[in-house]
Amino acid sequence: MNKSFLTKIFFLTVLLLLSTVGFAAIDIYDFDDSELAARFQKLTYELRCPKCQNQNLADSNSTLSLDLKQIVYEKLKAGESDRQILDFMKQRYGEFILFKPEMSQSNAFLWAGPVIFLVLFLIFFLRWYLNNREVNDE
Repeated sequence: MNKSFLTKIFFLTVLLLLSTVGFAAIDIYDFDDSELAARFQKLTYELRCPKCQNQNLADSNSTLSLDLKQIVYEKLKAGESDRQILDFMKQRYGEFILFKPEMSQSNAFLWAGPVIFLVLFLIFFLRWYLNNREVNDE
């Protein structure tokens, strides 16, 4: 291989690597004060991307999450409170959109379930331990 061919390959590779930078998605939301920006950041971390399911809106780059971030941005600019925005998203997408679901009758067992199972486990373990101790003592 000659030197000019390797030089061309090198520059072509560098050009291809640098051209991919243009495809990176950059979200720019312009806020008048830092409080709104902080609220936007907090809300996008509290809301789950319905498409990605295990990512919050802040970390997701799906088209749906970009649309939802835009909705959050517009509602913040319109002066809505965090509670109003969360309620709107919950009404529109269901409770699944919240990373920290609220306690309600429909999900009370999910909140109480681990405690109930722990108490039941401790009761059964204690009974088993005491029964085995009595057998071993005889």
